[in-house]
Amino acid sequence: MIFADLHIHVGRSLDGKPVKITAAASLTLPNIIRTARDVKGLTLVGIVDAQAPGVQADFAALLQDKTLKELAGGGYAAGELAVLPGTEVELGLGGGNAHFLVFFPTLAQIEEYRGRLGRAVKNWQLSSQKAFVPVEAWLEAVQRSEGVWFPAHAFTPHKGIYGNCCRRLGEVLPAMPRALELGLSADRCMARSISELDGVHLLSNSDAHSLPKIAREYNVLKLREPSFHGFTDFLAGRSGEVIRNYGVMPEIGKYHRPYCLACEQVIRHSPPQFRCPSCGSNKIVPGVLDRLLTIADRDLPHEDSVYVYQVPLAQLPGIGPKTYQKLLGAFGTEMAILHEVPEADLLRVAGEQASSWILKSRRGELAAEAGGGGVYGRVRSVAAAEDWQARLEGDGLGKSV
Repeated sequence: MIFADLHIHVGRSLDGKPVKITAAASLTLPNIIRTARDVKGLTLVGIVDAQAPGVQADFAALLQDKTLKELAGGGYAAGELAVLPGTEVELGLGGGNAHFLVFFPTLAQIEEYRGRLGRAVKNWQLSSQKAFVPVEAWLEAVQRSEGVWFPAHAFTPHKGIYGNCCRRLGEVLPAMPRALELGLSADRCMARSISELDGVHLLSNSDAHSLPKIAREYNVLKLREPSFHGFTDFLAGRSGEVIRNYGVMPEIGKYHRPYCLACEQVIRHSPPQFRCPSCGSNKIVPGVLDRLLTIADRDLPHEDSVYVYQVPLAQLPGIGPKTYQKLLGAFGTEMAILHEVPEADLLRVAGEQASSWILKSRRGELAAEAGGGGVYGRVRSVAAAEDWQARLEGDGLGKSV
């Protein structure tokens, strides 16, 4: 049983050079390893900026001082944490642009991949750069370098393959992916309204741009081992499965609903909406939910027991910095607090109010106010034993699409 977050960015390499410009400078490879292992309690992480020369030098330094060691099954180990080196790349598809995640067994294979793409990527030091090659040439470079790939944040209007490029993956890809990242504004029920995703592994990852955001969404996987080959066996269907996706309610995602650029507000009317009901403007940032309702080929399922709605510990109302540190001091990691610590122990350390929020989050009983247009939604209140079907119908989702 492996806690996995497979989309973590590097803000700066240790030589001070920026990698993900929009990410925090404290998001360095050593800090990621310490936070993911010792604070969050993860077992498997994907570093999606390992193509950057500065980050590769950081890997080499950590291997030299024995902080990291090579795993026989591919990837690297930092104590109990397995680290998969990878990259995020942007490709032009179907008149739009989409992001993909790629992982490799070692840094040497990433070097091979870089060599095969060469000057098709203008700046390898920076994160999520566009590769100016046809998708077929890119896939060949991935395959020949022993990499595995899948679409990132697939439903978002900003560089998501469904949100920005196509109604069906076969329109723009020569092969179906083995997995797909949902993104913060979507969940499994939403993805399952598209029948071509039957049999595709659905993953929830953080896309972390700062240390606290690591594991804001994550997966519980069953793998034969936490390593690159353990992960590829899972993708290929040879062994392993997704036990749970833990993610925030889609409403909290910053692209869940449309955003009117004229009114500067999220559109909360029944979906789908592609024009502002208040001012009539069509200058809006599309919403994931609204876009999905136009491309789905079957009704949204009413429930999916694999997906559990969970708000990150530090974002829960009542969990201030002092309470957060007290909880970590008593119980070790966020994974332990969110999944394992008995109610009586939570009450003893954190008190009734904070414990109530943790337990409601553990049971998926939180409500949210929807975000959109790059503005995150927020936890609004505790929804006591909220009925999922009523929520669907209230959002206009219980109807046929």
